[in-house]
Amino acid sequence: MLDVTAGGWKPDNSPRAVVAAKFAAVNRHSVPDIVNLYSPDAQVTASDFCKPRRGRADVQRIYQYLFDTFPDIVAEVHEYVAEGDRVAVRFTVRSRLPGKTFAVPIMDFFTVRNGMIESDDGIFDTRGRPCSP
Repeated sequence: MLDVTAGGWKPDNSPRAVVAAKFAAVNRHSVPDIVNLYSPDAQVTASDFCKPRRGRADVQRIYQYLFDTFPDIVAEVHEYVAEGDRVAVRFTVRSRLPGKTFAVPIMDFFTVRNGMIESDDGIFDTRGRPCSP
């Protein structure tokens, strides 16, 4: 997002804008754009992870795997709630596999500082699937 200021154009690095940019990059399947929004030592947790993922290399692996496995995956954002450096997002991930479609409702809680995502905590129903290492 851009803001007009007396000094010209400048990027909006507010926590909500950074998280919205992340979801826009997800829907473009742009792994480099997603990775660049995370701090070098970011922590990512999810209901299906056995342990937290850390750093940009893990962020890259997470999203490359998702896009390779689900080539038409999209995130439909329903709501952002921002307070200070924290942003909560309610969204649904949708995709199709041969003979099957799915929609997974997710809540994600982000901490954003200095224009970068420092933590990303996703919560959803795994339907009993074991966690992935």
